[in-house]
Amino acid sequence: MGSDIRAGDGRSRGRGSVKSCLRTLEVLEFFMRARVPARTIEISEALGIPNSSADEILRTLAMTGYLSYNQASKLYSPSYKIIASATSIEDSFFGSGRINEIMEDLRRETGATVFLTQQNDCWVESVAEVTGEWAAAPDIQPTYPNEMICFDHNNWRPATNFAAAMLSQQTNVAIIQLATRTQRLGLGPKGPTLMKNLVDRIAHTRTRGFALCRRRPSVPVDSIAMPLRVPHAVASYAIGVVGDPLFENDNDVRHMLSAMQSVIFRYNDGLRRSSRGNIQ
Repeated sequence: MGSDIRAGDGRSRGRGSVKSCLRTLEVLEFFMRARVPARTIEISEALGIPNSSADEILRTLAMTGYLSYNQASKLYSPSYKIIASATSIEDSFFGSGRINEIMEDLRRETGATVFLTQQNDCWVESVAEVTGEWAAAPDIQPTYPNEMICFDHNNWRPATNFAAAMLSQQTNVAIIQLATRTQRLGLGPKGPTLMKNLVDRIAHTRTRGFALCRRRPSVPVDSIAMPLRVPHAVASYAIGVVGDPLFENDNDVRHMLSAMQSVIFRYNDGLRRSSRGNIQ
């Protein structure tokens, strides 16, 4: 009985810790959106959490130096420590600001909206966006995460062209394992199903180096996605452009691809030079 109580207490503490971690991230995201200092009550009301919980999180972040606090005004604001920490992570894991450079370059070259996505197990997650000439209307904002693969017309296939670009960086064995895991999660039919179409589609993307999606009744925008190499990545990334319209004919597609490939080549070349410099 004693073991059961201790195990139960551990699970309870675990759930509380997870909730506290999520709320801490929500506080940081609040400042990203608000862009101005705020008091505890403003943050608790905006996030829909108890004032005492918000106060505890804010005090902890201030004590560790990630937030600044003014005793007279009772206002909190982000500390530069957040920027310094993020910059250090960016230098080590994302090529010293090159991700932002490539996204800005793609926007300038194409005029389109640029999305960066990563694989989050069985889902596609959008992690960064640079808005170009196209922006989704508030009532039709994309919903993330989306499935990496889906089951359609008795076959598995990549759910989106961004998913195909990410999957093209993986082996066929890893792709089939992902499909099997997707089945276990109930996102597709269980039992033996045909995987050949899934593998063939991704092989086509791997050969071409990009995945194209044209406008149609069920898809209101054009988009092109390409795999993206990220230093020390443990998940696959893809980068792509989205617009309405993005291209009207095959010639437009070729011009768009040429512009994107040029930008990504410069990015990859910069990574190679940086890697050689670190070795020396």
